[in-house]
Amino acid sequence: MVVSTDESGLALTPVDYLILGLVGWLEPCTSYDLKREVQRTVSSFWTFSHTALYQAPPQLVAGGLLAVEQEAGGRRRRLYELTPAGRAELLSWLGETSAHPIELRDLSLLKLFLLGPHTDPHYACAIATAQAEYHVSRLQDFKELVERYEFSGVYPTRLAALRFGLKWEQAAVDFWTEFAAEEAADIAASGGHPGPASDGRLPTEAVPTAGD
Repeated sequence: MVVSTDESGLALTPVDYLILGLVGWLEPCTSYDLKREVQRTVSSFWTFSHTALYQAPPQLVAGGLLAVEQEAGGRRRRLYELTPAGRAELLSWLGETSAHPIELRDLSLLKLFLLGPHTDPHYACAIATAQAEYHVSRLQDFKELVERYEFSGVYPTRLAALRFGLKWEQAAVDFWTEFAAEEAADIAASGGHPGPASDGRLPTEAVPTAGD
């Protein structure tokens, strides 16, 4: 996780900057408001534990980047707003133009990397088929989001993030569909049937034993 330090010495994570940015959009707002906005928007491309939306704001208050006011009655909610220092820190971070590597953690790609001659040949085809179906669903989700926000007056930069999501998911659909077809063709060429693997384990006769 990338961590930067502001002028006060407070170590800020991308989630902290996300909170500052959302508070800037929604202020005054509660941690629940932040959670609801995250679920509605950035959860499509940025995953993290939502407990941070409740834990981080008090730390940002202590660092002078957020101000908080608690309601006198009712649910006594804590309402957060950006301080001038918080707004300056957010704008400074947003203005950084260095390239940022994508933090990719794709479990299916990891499995492809680890698959080898000791595994059932159906494994790769089954993984690819499941991933193709998953990304087709995700692609439809992004299309619906674009349709929802395209004419809602949302800022163009937010739509740009959705357009990237569309292209990303389309690339994933293309890759996994093509790979599944290649694996199915290889299985068929060897006289097999490109159905699911017979079980979820490595064939016992092919598993290396100690001393092999």
